[in-house]
Amino acid sequence: MMERTCLKCGHVNTQATGLATEACPHCRAVYKQVQAAIASRRATRSIQVLNGIVTGILADGKLEDTEILMLRTWLDENRDVASFWPGSAIAEELDEVLQDGVIDDAERARLMETLKQVCNTDFATTGSVSAEVSAIPFDEDVVVDVRDRVVCLTGEFTYGSRKVCEQFIIGTGGHTANTISAKVDYLIVGSKVSPHWVTESYGRKIMKAVELRNQGHRIAIVPESKWQADLEAEFSRIVNKS
Repeated sequence: MMERTCLKCGHVNTQATGLATEACPHCRAVYKQVQAAIASRRATRSIQVLNGIVTGILADGKLEDTEILMLRTWLDENRDVASFWPGSAIAEELDEVLQDGVIDDAERARLMETLKQVCNTDFATTGSVSAEVSAIPFDEDVVVDVRDRVVCLTGEFTYGSRKVCEQFIIGTGGHTANTISAKVDYLIVGSKVSPHWVTESYGRKIMKAVELRNQGHRIAIVPESKWQADLEAEFSRIVNKS
């Protein structure tokens, strides 16, 4: 037996077992699920802060050495943000830029482009310092063929409901998964993307997929439009062949 405090209601359970499925006897909340929800909210807040910092840095269209060092310091102090996308992408670029202690014009321009892609902010063009839709790191060059592949869906789809899309994938020879793992071949993102997808629940699937991809797994992140276009191309090929 062990002592466990519920992070939802504050009840102290002195007879806890430590099992993954264990629930608080007072409010019935599962300890692990509460912890995961709190961690997710913290990650969301951290991403929002990072987006705000990057947006402020890019507001004048310049990238000073002091701003680069400040961003590096903030990520060092908030290492959890640097462990998943988009923080990991920024941290990796900063490591390369600061590796030799000298920031040249090419490195500055490359870092500026990375920050713009992450926050999709261009003050010179839009006149707005607010972050728009963060760039989703799609694999545009991949050919989507779901036959004998595992597919995970996220977001809202123009084609139809999640269930309808899953049934269609199964009907065309694919397999579906509810969560992102190393077994997933494709993560298909619905066309109806929120401007703030990074902080939405479905955005966590995208970030998890990016993490796995960066670790060398084969998962491809594709938009709904790419899935549909490749499917139509395959149907046309079959029809023309017959």
